[in-house]
Amino acid sequence: MEFTGQLALITDEQPRNDVWALVRSRTRPKTLRPLVWLHSLVATNMRRAATATVAVVLILVAIYGVTFINPEPSQTVRQNVHVVAVNTDDPLAHHTDAMIDYIDNL
Repeated sequence: MEFTGQLALITDEQPRNDVWALVRSRTRPKTLRPLVWLHSLVATNMRRAATATVAVVLILVAIYGVTFINPEPSQTVRQNVHVVAVNTDDPLAHHTDAMIDYIDNL
């Protein structure tokens, strides 16, 4: 009995902040705000347009670099060159003097 009597003496306190008002404010259905919607739409489209523009510029720079900076070699007129080969049994192919000079300079 003593315990229930002490409980009866406690005053009923209300919290300073209304918790239910806070819960209601966060669970209230969102209202359509046209300016916010328009801003997000424009911002999203602007980001997409900027990204596409950067991609196109990078592709054009790459094409320019491949095409104009490193052009394919131009067609050159080739002259006929005749090569004469002489068969000999000499392993140095008549360069004996050059080989002797090379060995002497080592």
